[in-house]
Amino acid sequence: MIISPRTRCIFVHIQKTGGVSVENALRLHDPAIGSNAHDGRRHVFAREIRDIVGAAQWDAYFKFAFVRNPWDRLVSWYHMCVQGTTPNAFSRYVKDNAPTFRDFILTTTTGMGERTTRNQLDYVTGEDGAVIVDFIGRYETLATDLADVGARLGLPLELPHLNRSAHAHYRDYYTDETRAVVAARFARDIERFGYTF
Repeated sequence: MIISPRTRCIFVHIQKTGGVSVENALRLHDPAIGSNAHDGRRHVFAREIRDIVGAAQWDAYFKFAFVRNPWDRLVSWYHMCVQGTTPNAFSRYVKDNAPTFRDFILTTTTGMGERTTRNQLDYVTGEDGAVIVDFIGRYETLATDLADVGARLGLPLELPHLNRSAHAHYRDYYTDETRAVVAARFARDIERFGYTF
């Protein structure tokens, strides 16, 4: 997450949605910001951030996030973990427990792997399920959506593409089985954001 007093915005960073690039674009306008962590987590639900900053700051700041096609997001996430040269605890967990992409989808779903099963919608909603951020952009249109965020903030936000993993088109990694698992697991994201395989 990013909380930026200078730009008066809060960025809810959902994993594998271009967030590192967004953070760097914001940092150009507020060099004092870091990638804030809460309880050791960079990827924090909006409702938790609201509790951290308080109602007055939450209401005064522009709040935004980005989402991504769930099938594409998981392919990117898996490859980031297995290709990483400086693996974190989660990457090591994936390398140790998911030698194949199929294993990543089917077996790394509890404990540390539970994060890969959360709908992105959970990151941007309150306890009642209503969206509580001001803007939800899409990874698929990241540059134009980030420019829209910049216009709302009065900032020229330019997009560096960072933290990219190398892989083929996401459809190439799925079988009928794994495609159906993702469709069921992320049914709320797929319905809310209109994603298709």
